[in-house]
Amino acid sequence: MTFLPKFIAFALLGAVLSACAAPGPAISIRSGVGQAADLDAIRPPSGATYRYVMEAEGAPVPALLTLTSKRRSATRYDYSGTMTLALPQSENLEEIGKIVTQALKLEETKIRIEGNKLIVPVGLLADNRFRSVSSNLALQESSYTPHDCFAVIGTCRYVAKQGNQTIALIAKTSEKDGVWRTRTRPDPAKRQAGQQQGTQTLTYSIDKNAVFIDMVLSQSQGGQRSTVVLRRK
Repeated sequence: MTFLPKFIAFALLGAVLSACAAPGPAISIRSGVGQAADLDAIRPPSGATYRYVMEAEGAPVPALLTLTSKRRSATRYDYSGTMTLALPQSENLEEIGKIVTQALKLEETKIRIEGNKLIVPVGLLADNRFRSVSSNLALQESSYTPHDCFAVIGTCRYVAKQGNQTIALIAKTSEKDGVWRTRTRPDPAKRQAGQQQGTQTLTYSIDKNAVFIDMVLSQSQGGQRSTVVLRRK
């Protein structure tokens, strides 16, 4: 079970579509708002649209992520949109789409194929400072109690649930010059039988509404490491 709060399946998606791995994506983070900002006082606008380019090791081409906010209350926001990936040129695009759907176990997701593009609906429910309560941006529905630890300075604990799997996590976050860094791992204070050990590092920047600008996700587990990079357009 992966435990990143928001994003991780893009590298897997690329591996499904590409027989040989592409070079790792370049890593750079534009600076944004720092910890001196009063994040609890933020009230993001409703109807704002955010567009990102996503690159992952093994992915033959970048994917596109689009999210649009909808304010539900002063402290609850929906961010809904799509993840779009250009499929390899082929006469069997429908068959490729089915293979991807089965490989990622997305049979219940309303995936569309338009031309050579694979379009997957995605979204998350977050609070006013962009901490997720639930998300399917990892291409699987996940929930977080009380919320994930996005942009929470210091040590933060939460519980993630995906399907019938639940894991207690501990995250440690720091910020310098408008760049945030969060390291997440299974909580050693909790007994969690069968949970593989691993770490996930999130390096990112946020705007004045606490929505991320750039983000680099690195995961290390079982001797393997993967990286996903997201950049706002």
